Amino acid sequence: MAIPAAAPGVAVPLSKIELSFELSHLANFDVLSKSDPQIFVYMGARGTTGAATRWNLVGSTEMIRDNLNPKFSKTVPVDYYFEEVQQIRFVVCDIDKPNGRMEDQDLIGEVSCTVSDIVASRGALSRKLMNPKYTQNLGTIHVRAHELKDLKTTARLTMSGSRLDKKDFFGKSDPYLVISRQNKDQSWTVVHRTEVIKKTLDPAWRPFDIPLSRLNDGDMDRLILIQCYDWDKVGEHDFIGECRITTKQLGPGARFDLINPKKQSSKKYVNSGTLIVNNVEMLKEYSFLDYLAGGTEVSLMVSIDYTASNGDPKFSNSLHYINPYEPNEYARAIMAVGEILAPYDSDNNFPVFGFGAKIPPTFTVNHCFPLTFNPANPEVFGVQGILNSYHTSLQSVTLYGPTNFAPTIQAAASRAQQFFQQKDDVQAYLILLIITDGEITDMDDTVRELVNASYLPLSVIIVGVGNADFNNMEQLDGDDGLLRYGGRVAQRDIVQFVPFRNFKGRPIHELAAHTLAEVPGQFIAFMKANNIKPRPPPTPEEIAAIQARREQTALQLQQLSAPGSPVGTPVPGSPAVPLAVPPPAQ
Repeated sequence: MAIPAAAPGVAVPLSKIELSFELSHLANFDVLSKSDPQIFVYMGARGTTGAATRWNLVGSTEMIRDNLNPKFSKTVPVDYYFEEVQQIRFVVCDIDKPNGRMEDQDLIGEVSCTVSDIVASRGALSRKLMNPKYTQNLGTIHVRAHELKDLKTTARLTMSGSRLDKKDFFGKSDPYLVISRQNKDQSWTVVHRTEVIKKTLDPAWRPFDIPLSRLNDGDMDRLILIQCYDWDKVGEHDFIGECRITTKQLGPGARFDLINPKKQSSKKYVNSGTLIVNNVEMLKEYSFLDYLAGGTEVSLMVSIDYTASNGDPKFSNSLHYINPYEPNEYARAIMAVGEILAPYDSDNNFPVFGFGAKIPPTFTVNHCFPLTFNPANPEVFGVQGILNSYHTSLQSVTLYGPTNFAPTIQAAASRAQQFFQQKDDVQAYLILLIITDGEITDMDDTVRELVNASYLPLSVIIVGVGNADFNNMEQLDGDDGLLRYGGRVAQRDIVQFVPFRNFKGRPIHELAAHTLAEVPGQFIAFMKANNIKPRPPPTPEEIAAIQARREQTALQLQQLSAPGSPVGTPVPGSPAVPLAVPPPAQ
């Protein structure tokens, strides 16, 4: 939904973590004594990846003398962003000159990974140190991530408005609130939007939760900007007024004038209404990282639009055209989202579907077919497997139509239900990525399936490619109220719609960040609604088993990236979760 926000600022981290370190079986680089190791931690500058990564030193451990198995006491704090690929690099040196330059020290080895690799491994990661100058075992680094506990508090706010300015000519206003926090550079970042209350000048919004880590970063004196707008179905939304306060001021019964700066020059102007804080509760909350540490995974399912409106893939004006020099918008969306989510799925097996095509052998229209063309095993291995199955499928199907979402959402719901067999436990949370070029033709059925799916561990991300009019798509995004169907109200908002064209010419990580930013909140909303607590943290034996599985997955990915490997084929013997795949349309 195109709601105006405060001035754009920096992204808000989902959480703050601190990294602690151990080294084991280090190679000894000193002749007359043991090595004096120290670890230096570098983060890749945001927006840089691969060979273009710009590394910034963010912290280091202390130096420990004469020790080949050191346990460091000094930790390194790091901001954690779920929606970004955060490159991180650990450089281990034998310190010869404690106050010297980095090039004065002996490099033992280093390890590069992502922050998500660490948190998705239940907060514990072990990797062999690498140095191209040496072939022997250089030792192992052990990294643990601990979430900073003082930020695990959520503010539950209940607010209302009184005597707001009337903005609609033929009726009363349709007000909603936009809440932003001030950043260190004085810019503002939106942290919450309320629902729209229709046709009233005295709105009462539903209670809403904002983690303090997002609201004020734990600083109760940090400024908060609360803006009130009048929602309009067409065109820009009308600004009513705003107030600037701190979290400390948000006490029950507090009242704040909503001021429109453009009206302040009038001597008769008092305010544009009053914002009332009806109630404030500070709740200790389980975080997204608590659930990851307990073993809950985040899984990805992809569904691709094969309707004829995409154009014939053989021609360069088709949205499905395979350009050997540049990925098309479908491929870019898969890479942007897949790169973020892959570390959170331990086996990297992803189900991939298509809709709106005539498929072999009968070439009847099917609105939810696996790109493996094997309903018993719709999974492929790795993000590259998704891309390869997409590319090869274009040679086997005939683009047709119409654009029906409901069968795909039904299939995703069946898979999510498999993850939710016990009332108090969830094995995995499923994210369905739908990439489409046009308007939905089965809107009523789609709304019904989304309302039903909102009660399952599932989020739906829709990326619109091409230049179609996607205005009707935004009604699926629950920013202006929860979806309803046949008297049933969705348990929560599970849909995020993003037009790809808004990110043309911009780094691909911005699409991923915008697309996935709401997922942790939707994840937590599901857990809270079902009173599901995180599983206990893993034992050392469980950590070792997890690490072994992830190392095996990493090895498979390396092997499949080699030239001539059969990337994109289903993994033999991979466990197939039963899916309710609808039969081909007749």
